[in-house]
Amino acid sequence: MLKYSSKPVSRPKPRTTQALGRILRPFGVVLVAGQLFGCFAPQAQPNVPKTDIRTEAAKQPELLQTADLAAKLQGIETKSSLKVEQVSSHQSQALLTGELSLDAFVDFKQPLKATLTVRNPSTQAVALRYHSGMTADLLLTTVQGKRLWAWSDDMMFTQALRDKQLAAGEELVVRFAIPPKALAGIPNDGAHLEAQFAAKALESELPAMAPVVYLLTLE
Repeated sequence: MLKYSSKPVSRPKPRTTQALGRILRPFGVVLVAGQLFGCFAPQAQPNVPKTDIRTEAAKQPELLQTADLAAKLQGIETKSSLKVEQVSSHQSQALLTGELSLDAFVDFKQPLKATLTVRNPSTQAVALRYHSGMTADLLLTTVQGKRLWAWSDDMMFTQALRDKQLAAGEELVVRFAIPPKALAGIPNDGAHLEAQFAAKALESELPAMAPVVYLLTLE
């Protein structure tokens, strides 16, 4: 009699499935790596329009005011000019003539220099007397006559009489400096700059020199 074995017979796996698995295995790694890379890849930022600061400043007046203030703090603002006009004087009623000249005006941060020239136009000497060591003075007053500043305020002079003769054709020169604080006090309607000669004539009732007056105005 024939005997049959009860052992199960193993069936061979299809070679097609195994081959396909070997082919797709590398691609599976690639797909997983691609998914991981997609998780960590930076996202594209949306396009944000750039803001033009100058355009925004033009839309907002307060920004322009702030810019103007900064410019002023840096000394960029335009400086005012000083206009000088001579006021009519009575030179013919005095023994001596006076001429006041001013240096070129720069700005209100620097002193303004002035020079007074006193001259004897006659053919004879003029006897003069000074009551102190001051030869002449320079004053700044309002148009109404209120005193704002005087050159002699910051000076010291000897308190003694002195006599002098100014020969025919001779000149005296006195130099002044108007400080910035005095220039800054000029009112909007202007101020008078007046040069006064301190000496008195000894042999005449006429004044030694008539005051020289200028009108200073800001422009």
